[in-house]
Amino acid sequence: MEVLTIVLSGLLSLVSSGGIILDSVAANRIRSQLISIEEQDIRVDNSPSYGIAQGKLQQVRIATRGVTIKPDLRIAVLELETDRVHFNRDKLDFNSIDGLRESLEQPLQGAAKLIVTEDDLNQALKSPEVVAQMQQVLNRLIIRKAGSTNISYQLIAPQVELNSANRFGVKFNLSRPSTNSEINRNAIAPSSTDSSLTRELAIDLEFKILVLKGKTIRIAEPQGTVNGRPMSSRLLTGFAEGISDRLNLSFLESNGILARILQLEIDEDKLKLVGFAKVETKTTQLSSNR
Repeated sequence: MEVLTIVLSGLLSLVSSGGIILDSVAANRIRSQLISIEEQDIRVDNSPSYGIAQGKLQQVRIATRGVTIKPDLRIAVLELETDRVHFNRDKLDFNSIDGLRESLEQPLQGAAKLIVTEDDLNQALKSPEVVAQMQQVLNRLIIRKAGSTNISYQLIAPQVELNSANRFGVKFNLSRPSTNSEINRNAIAPSSTDSSLTRELAIDLEFKILVLKGKTIRIAEPQGTVNGRPMSSRLLTGFAEGISDRLNLSFLESNGILARILQLEIDEDKLKLVGFAKVETKTTQLSSNR
């Protein structure tokens, strides 16, 4: 969402400024909110030229390469192309979805292409913010499957591996304090050390990613090991279902956003995602049967 906020900020600056050199205005606004950007190409069609004064643009096309949003968050390719844009300039507000929708005179829709490399993903996994978010998801999965809040694992050193045929691999360690019975058992063992106070699991997972009806990402054909031993099919199925349940774009519809995945491809060095989104005006309701 942060990427979209930055792009929308640049886009809305065109409408609010009423500037003449629109390409440069948008380019400078977007660049000012990024750490770095290797390539940027923006094309704005504001025919007729007086349309900008009424908050209207015919089309906006943004193509970027090597976008670094945060120190550990880089996107190899980000491209966006909108349909006709029409805002009420007096109500412009992109600090929230409701504020954005309030300013729309007609639905805002467009398509986007996103490409991230395996190296970019692994660099992002070094970010404390990303690790904290993954930790939250892990905790919810454990509570849901174990039915207890007393079991707590610490996520350590996550790493992903992109494979052909839309297969995605992830490796990480899980660490938790040993129980009293485990500590007592280790205490009488000749090889007992301080490391017996924690229990660490090395997890190696691989699965296939499918897209269903353009709005649901499904984890399929999961395989995995724990400390080199095969995981049970029941545990793998529970993991796949737990993740898949969170990867459904339908939840956006309650906020007036219709989003669909048109293409999702994974090969041995990058992930490519092509999608479509439509933001409704505040007075328009999305159809419940979409």
